[in-house]
Amino acid sequence: MVTRYAMLVVLAGAAVWGVITLSTSSAQMYVVDFDHTASFATQNNTSFWLLAAVATLITLSLCRFVVFGLPSLVNTWCQGNKTWLYMAVLGGAAYGVLYLM
Repeated sequence: MVTRYAMLVVLAGAAVWGVITLSTSSAQMYVVDFDHTASFATQNNTSFWLLAAVATLITLSLCRFVVFGLPSLVNTWCQGNKTWLYMAVLGGAAYGVLYLM
């Protein structure tokens, strides 16, 4: 499961990087084609909007995971490691009492 979300993060980063690269490489083309309406039909703009759509979908998928999946994963982890969590809290409390005294 972690590998799936790691791959989504990598794909999102690659898509965002591609969008930034295409937007900076085609800046001169926009200046030249400023008064033409056909500049939106070029190959670079198509790639730009395709990468922007992929980046948006991946970002929405990651946000959905964080909102719906992460709380249940943390809950499952806490239930499985309840003893260690209690020991860490009690040890921290004991350390705090002895340190402050």
